[in-house]
Amino acid sequence: MDDMDTRPTELSLFSGTGGGLLATQHRTVCYVEVDAYCQRVLQARIADGMLDDAPMWDDVRTFDGKPWRGCVDLLSAGFPCQPFTAAGKRIGEHDERNLWPETIRVIREVGPRWCLLENVPGLLAHGYFGTILGDLAESGFDVAWKVLSAAELGAPHKRDRLWIVSNAVGEGQSDT
Repeated sequence: MDDMDTRPTELSLFSGTGGGLLATQHRTVCYVEVDAYCQRVLQARIADGMLDDAPMWDDVRTFDGKPWRGCVDLLSAGFPCQPFTAAGKRIGEHDERNLWPETIRVIREVGPRWCLLENVPGLLAHGYFGTILGDLAESGFDVAWKVLSAAELGAPHKRDRLWIVSNAVGEGQSDT
C-alpha cells in the first residue's frame, strides 16, 4: 500500500469475502476472519489488487485490538446473526455463537472514530439489542440504526439488514 494513501482507515471484523470493504472504499489496515474459504477469497482479492494488502487475523476471540488504537477511523463488523435471527432459536447471549462481547471488546481496544455494524432485523425485537446499545453508549459512542433492504439499494431481492452506525463522542477516539 502506498504510504501516501490518504483514504480513511478501516479495521474489518468478520470480513467475509470482502464485499462490504469494496463498498466503503476505505484503506483496510487489518482483516479478521475465521472461515478458511473466506480467507482464501480475501487473499485472492488482495493479490489481484481489489483489496488492500493488510494483516489477516483468523479469530476475533484471540485478536488484540490495542496495537491498532489511534490508527483506525472506521471499525466495521457484521457480527454473527445466528443468536438473533428469526430463523434460529433466538437465544442471544446464551448462544455460543454470540460474538458481540468480543466485538465490543475490540471496539473498546481500538477506539475508532466510527463503527459500522450489520446484523439481522430480528435483533431489534430481541432484548439483547439494548445490551448492544448500552455497551456502545458506555464506550463513548452515539448510535443510530436503520433497517434497509437490498432492494432499496438497487438489488433484485429484498434481504433486510439492520445497520448500526456509531460515532465516538468528543475528540474522535473512545477512551474506554
